[in-house]
Amino acid sequence: MKAVIFDLDNTLIDWKDEFIFALENVLKDLKLNFSKEKIEEINNAIDESENHYEKLTKEDFLDFVNRMCKVDLPKEFVDKLIEAQKECSYQDKEVTETLKYLSEKYKIYLITNWFTETQEGRLKRAGLLKYFTKVYGADINYYKPNLKAFEVILKMYDAKDCVYVGDSLKKDILPALNVGMNAIWKTTEESDSYQTIKTIKELKNIL
Repeated sequence: MKAVIFDLDNTLIDWKDEFIFALENVLKDLKLNFSKEKIEEINNAIDESENHYEKLTKEDFLDFVNRMCKVDLPKEFVDKLIEAQKECSYQDKEVTETLKYLSEKYKIYLITNWFTETQEGRLKRAGLLKYFTKVYGADINYYKPNLKAFEVILKMYDAKDCVYVGDSLKKDILPALNVGMNAIWKTTEESDSYQTIKTIKELKNIL
């Protein structure tokens, strides 16, 4: 094994309520007084947008949210959201210790379906960025589960020398296996078909 590739959200860092708080704060800053229902609708559209494009661009992202929610968010909404979400993170001692251990043995990468700048900011805030060789967001790469998202790693390593760790069977585990990588599914489910872990610290015993 030469490289360990991670997903971020709900794999290393939980996607918590603070993200909708960040969205609310951005909308307030833009003096857009939407109802809680409309804010929830915008939040859902943000999640859904990744299912409609190959790559993440600010223009497509904003257009999708505006069309789906019948709103007229300005261009600066995206930049403000990217900045606000950098503050959304937390420190997890077990994740930190595990990444430190793995980085001493392997190259560590991240493939994420969000903006690279935001995810690097969150990792830095959590004290984790230093363990990663490279972070690939969907704005410089492709959205998972598109197999093209994994090509950035396959240009450097043989698939058999890589293991991918993620929480989504559809977007992480199955495409990683399809390109020939090893894969470890972080889940509370029991599975006879896939290698699973419930916590990231279990990787120290596997790798």
